[in-house]
Amino acid sequence: MGGALNLGTFAGIPVKVHWTFGLLLLFVVYTAFSNGLKTSQSIGFILYILILFLCVVLHEFGHALTARKYGVTTRDIVLSPIGGLARLESMPEKPFHEFHISIAGPLVNLAIGAVLGIGLLLFTGNLWPDWDDFMFDQPVEFMRYIWFMNMALFVFNLIPAFPMDGGMILRSLLSVRLGRVRATRIASTIGRAFAIGFVIFGVFNQQLVLSLIGLFIFMMAGAENNQTRVAALLGNVTAADIMRTEFTRLHLSDTYSTIIEKYYREGEHNFLVFDSMGNLSGSIPELFIKDVLKENKVDLTAQQLMSPVMTLTDPGEPLKDVIEKMRNDGAGIVGVTSGGRIIGVLDRHNIEDYIRLRS
Repeated sequence: MGGALNLGTFAGIPVKVHWTFGLLLLFVVYTAFSNGLKTSQSIGFILYILILFLCVVLHEFGHALTARKYGVTTRDIVLSPIGGLARLESMPEKPFHEFHISIAGPLVNLAIGAVLGIGLLLFTGNLWPDWDDFMFDQPVEFMRYIWFMNMALFVFNLIPAFPMDGGMILRSLLSVRLGRVRATRIASTIGRAFAIGFVIFGVFNQQLVLSLIGLFIFMMAGAENNQTRVAALLGNVTAADIMRTEFTRLHLSDTYSTIIEKYYREGEHNFLVFDSMGNLSGSIPELFIKDVLKENKVDLTAQQLMSPVMTLTDPGEPLKDVIEKMRNDGAGIVGVTSGGRIIGVLDRHNIEDYIRLRS
């Protein structure tokens, strides 16, 4: 989600728009003014698209605010040309909590559609918009377009194509009887089948956005299945179970050649750096080492090379929480502390090795 512009924070949740959304707006403006529509119709069409994405944001807030009820934090909400995404820090383990969070988004669209539908029926007696004359400049017709769009969002998001809302709902219901891992595998397989159908239909009917959505679903369904399987493998594993008790303690004055020797000959990839008093000063992730090799800046010391990121954990902390902490901090290595001393380390490589062995 790099390259996202922050639009502001609402209800404590940042709302961002990906830079590619600007390309969509340019395309919408070009389409509006190049198809022979009146100026008022073109402006109405552009406004319609903007309100469409406003409804998408409200949909995502439905997920985010419901998640908050169950103690789940939302990192942000990001808008892109293929829709919105509320990036939750995690999903509750309890199936019905996941069910409530997943269905909350579509219910927002249903609520908007219900309010508009009742109003339209009471005052006009007709719900269905006229798609032939593109009357985006007529207020009543415009409201019918908004009603139709929200009902379409409600129905589309309930398609059981994991990880869309419908797929998450399916997974939560299956989890009650089958367990989370098996339910995720089934929902992921169904989601990938739908994704292939979206791509094929989109290609043959020149629906580029639907094809992109299909590709997104296909990749995300596989990623979610892998992530759930790995979480199950970790189970009750703690930091102490897989930490390395033998590790290099680099000093601030150590030269780059010393670091390279440890990196290549002894097979360590990430390092902790200590001062002359034995206090932790920083860390050197593998990425920094590789960058220096590319730029040929081999005259650096550990102090010049290190990152100020110092992530620590307790021996009894669950490994899945350690992984989450590393992801949030952007850390390549974690020090395991006991009694104020660092007694071991965990880094990405020995965690990945452990997961491969368990798999």
